Amino acid sequence: MNQASLSTDIRRDLVALLPRLRRFALTLTGNAPEADALVREVADRAIQKSHHWKGEDRLENWLFSMMRSTRADESRKRKRVNPDATDSGNAPGNRKSSNALLSMPEGLASALLLADVEGFTYAEAAAILGIPADQFVARLCAARLKLSSVGTATSERRA
Repeated sequence: MNQASLSTDIRRDLVALLPRLRRFALTLTGNAPEADALVREVADRAIQKSHHWKGEDRLENWLFSMMRSTRADESRKRKRVNPDATDSGNAPGNRKSSNALLSMPEGLASALLLADVEGFTYAEAAAILGIPADQFVARLCAARLKLSSVGTATSERRA
């Protein structure tokens, strides 16, 4: 496959992955405007760096990993510019969404999304998040417990 057709395939596949990328971006940022900006930046980078993707692994693994590292880079830059600032968009108490997934801390929400919504294996999801598999499993377990407690609290209010 030549470089032009590989680039075309990435663009086509990238369009199909945009909803999944946005869901993941929401777990990383906590709000829609930042998530949309992150998706745009990652899509632009993916097209520019399409020659780095050799087609050996799933494209979504590469894109999700790129998104996580891009978000981490942005957070580090923000902290260098303003060391006293916290990433308030990620703080669970600062999220205005009533969505249970987005009300979780970033690491928990991302773990739950990757494993239970997107269907990545534990090893793939851990690689995307850049953490060891056992740490990923611990985050996933904590996320599931938190989500189950949210469901209990909601059903008790209705009774």
